[in-house]
Amino acid sequence: MSVKENRGKGALVIVCAALICQLSAMTANPILSRGKTVYTSSGNSTILTDDKFGPSWNAGNNSWLAINVGTGHSKVFVNWNVPYTNWFDSVWNEPGTGSPVKTCGGANDKGPVAYTFQTSSNSTNGSDGTWTTALTITGNKVSSRGHVIPFTDASWVKMNITVGGVALDEFEVFDMSNNGTDIWFFPGTSISQMTYKSTPPTLNFADVVHTANPTFNPVMIRAGIGCILSVYVSTLVSFYLDMSRGAKYWAIEMGTNDAYNNGVSGLAAFKTNMQIIIDSCKAAGVQPIIARLLSTDSSKTKWQVNYAYETTIDSMTKANKLIPGPDLYTYFLNHPEEHNPDGIHPNPTGAASIQRLWAQKMDSLYKTTSVKKGGAEPLVSGSARSFSLSAIKGRIGIQALCAGVLRLFTTNGALFKTLKIPAAGSYSLPMPTGLCIARFSSKIGSEETSLVALH
Repeated sequence: MSVKENRGKGALVIVCAALICQLSAMTANPILSRGKTVYTSSGNSTILTDDKFGPSWNAGNNSWLAINVGTGHSKVFVNWNVPYTNWFDSVWNEPGTGSPVKTCGGANDKGPVAYTFQTSSNSTNGSDGTWTTALTITGNKVSSRGHVIPFTDASWVKMNITVGGVALDEFEVFDMSNNGTDIWFFPGTSISQMTYKSTPPTLNFADVVHTANPTFNPVMIRAGIGCILSVYVSTLVSFYLDMSRGAKYWAIEMGTNDAYNNGVSGLAAFKTNMQIIIDSCKAAGVQPIIARLLSTDSSKTKWQVNYAYETTIDSMTKANKLIPGPDLYTYFLNHPEEHNPDGIHPNPTGAASIQRLWAQKMDSLYKTTSVKKGGAEPLVSGSARSFSLSAIKGRIGIQALCAGVLRLFTTNGALFKTLKIPAAGSYSLPMPTGLCIARFSSKIGSEETSLVALH
């Protein structure tokens, strides 16, 4: 007999058979479209399903594309992307904000303006068969977007672009039958625009996650905008949330334009704006995660990001009980060769590193722990190369192979236990309950993470 529990918003997922449980902080949404033939109004291709961002298919007005992803899926998440562009352009004015959004983009930074999604169970080539309209979009202003659509009894999904010819580089379809939570939105500045759209690496965030955790295939919605300040995101946060609907995590890169030229005059406003973004995300059931700002190559820029911005991000992460983001400041301080010649933006190697650092920092969300229930003693399960945990008379027993600091977090990123370990040996902490993430930082600078089940 099997028991399955699935809690939303990236929380605890338990799958049990008899007395053995598999626990994870993330619910997978497997990709269905990878490598499949795409039928289009201008011929068939696999360019839209090859996981290579950049090379694209040119879609004009009244064009279409369709994929057979098979049966047995009650709903799917469809994700499309226009390469190279900003997420939205510099001339758009959100009603009620009073002025246009000031970006480094132009009027061509946009996606299809009007389109529909249809499903079919009997098409053979994307053109024939009976089709049911599942979703209609008009007035679209962004260049990367995803949608959940019903899919019961269907096998084909079709996108009809009626207005707004664009170039699409990837069209992804994910199985959402189990209410997958592995959906990521990447809002940011021109740094994010270059990282995810202009110079996408061979291995992106989703690829790195999948390589380390083959069960998972993250959805990536790319939303970098050149020259944007935190005030624009906070002012338009409802628009951001609407356009990224379905995303459970926001991987935020923001603040370099606020911090430009080593100043701190914008720091207070930055903190206020970021708090609005955090609060808005949480109210919408989204987990915001904020990366530390990239350091510059000061030999080229003649200025460095004021470190007060980094400590502000750290304090806001702690105060709001967020999952900590990657430390891009320290990494680029130690790898200035991964900057562009301007000393601010990442070059292609730097773009690959940013996506890898995000994936590595989020790795603990994807780990699955096996737990066998039995006996009166609560069971603790968790181990890594440099530490292991076990239950000892109502306490967590810790076996450390070197000195360091052990921290226990909730799966939502809240820190609730810390233990400084002065040397290799055995230690213990009071026993909490539930599922947590153990992170052990050794004195030599390495960090290991393990998912821990506490019953």
